[in-house]
Amino acid sequence: MLLAILDMAILVFSLFYYHNSISANLGFYHFLKLHTLNILFGIGIFWVLTIIFNFYDLDYVNKTRKVLPLAFFIGLIFTLSYIFTSSLTPDNNEVKGSVIVFVFGFTLLLIVWRVIYASVIHHNVFVKNCIVLTTEKNNKKLISQIKKSVEGKDFEHGLKILGIYGVSEELKQIDRLSRALERMASKKLVDTIIVMDKDQETISNSLNTTLVKVLGSGVQVITYFKLYEEVKEALPLQFAGNQFYSILPISKYNHNYLYLLWHKLVDILASIAGLSIMLLLTPVILLLNLFFNQGPLFYKQYRVGKGGKEILITKFRSMIVEAEKHGAQMAEKGDLRVTSFGKILRKIRIDELPQFWSVLKGEMSFIGPRPERKVFIEKLIESIPLYDSRHLIKPGITGWAQVKYDYGENIEDSYKKLEYDLYYIKNRSVTLDIRIIFKTINTIAFYKGR
Repeated sequence: MLLAILDMAILVFSLFYYHNSISANLGFYHFLKLHTLNILFGIGIFWVLTIIFNFYDLDYVNKTRKVLPLAFFIGLIFTLSYIFTSSLTPDNNEVKGSVIVFVFGFTLLLIVWRVIYASVIHHNVFVKNCIVLTTEKNNKKLISQIKKSVEGKDFEHGLKILGIYGVSEELKQIDRLSRALERMASKKLVDTIIVMDKDQETISNSLNTTLVKVLGSGVQVITYFKLYEEVKEALPLQFAGNQFYSILPISKYNHNYLYLLWHKLVDILASIAGLSIMLLLTPVILLLNLFFNQGPLFYKQYRVGKGGKEILITKFRSMIVEAEKHGAQMAEKGDLRVTSFGKILRKIRIDELPQFWSVLKGEMSFIGPRPERKVFIEKLIESIPLYDSRHLIKPGITGWAQVKYDYGENIEDSYKKLEYDLYYIKNRSVTLDIRIIFKTINTIAFYKGR
């Protein structure tokens, strides 16, 4: 909210300067009254850019090294877009000077404000002090995972763990811990208490009364499971065991007919757009394929779809012809089987375009878990029992796991991507779909594909 308010203040102030330089002696009140549509138009351009560039994603904007290029590009693109689409830009030298000041002035102000936020305000004001209560204090690997997932890099999630306290059933230990929690809460030393109780009994039975008291003191009490879902936007599968229904309410997304109508509409529109682009690009790709990627233009492969049913998908070929002469092999980062031309196709996701035919037929969706081959799924299920639950919905060309996590190449990567896939299945909505669409545009525009 603070970021948005200050961004809007800088935007309106800059627009006021720009229009005041065109219409001399234009007061601020009259500017707001006369140029309401221009202000709303500018806010609209800025809003679209912030979504594409993840300008309000705290994983990015809490770090100076990331916010600098983001603010620079958004500042330039916004001001230039506004100028070239505005009908109020007279062609004279005086206004040209104002245009230069507007472009670089807004960009500089935006950069300075965002750097101050990332380097000063975020760390000193918004980072919350946390403690973790757990029955797994001696599990060093798990404790390390908890600390890493809660804090992120450079406290990007706005949370800092002050201490991790083990909870046992020993009455003396519980009494000491209760007094310590109440003392920290009364002195405002802690903002959030994170409860990580695998058996769901020990902490609740021993500390419920104390936790109610600290809640009354203004301290937030939250389970690690809930916190993980909020800050990582993924589901912590290590606490689900084989009971997927404990973390995945599978009924709600089957009965929201308005959402299903939206999802179908997106599939149809995306398919028409994708297949149209494919038809335009196919002659060019065919020609380049003759020189840099010799062999068939397309390749077909069976993948697992909704309900475990196999579907035949088509893609532009990006690997050498005999890529699997030694048997099925998962693609990996820097895969030597990918041709030089194939790397370009993959980076900007052009190789995916033929799959829109599968979307149009209803076998796939535009947004959903990445379709995988049956031979790999059978192996993954042996290590990740919940892996099969991603087939509750149709696979997609793009998806939450695809835009949030790098290209998977091993069991650990598949496990992490499954956490994002199940988060999408549990929380899919119009707003989440829109976020995925804009993040996909960001991936293509900035050459971030695998």
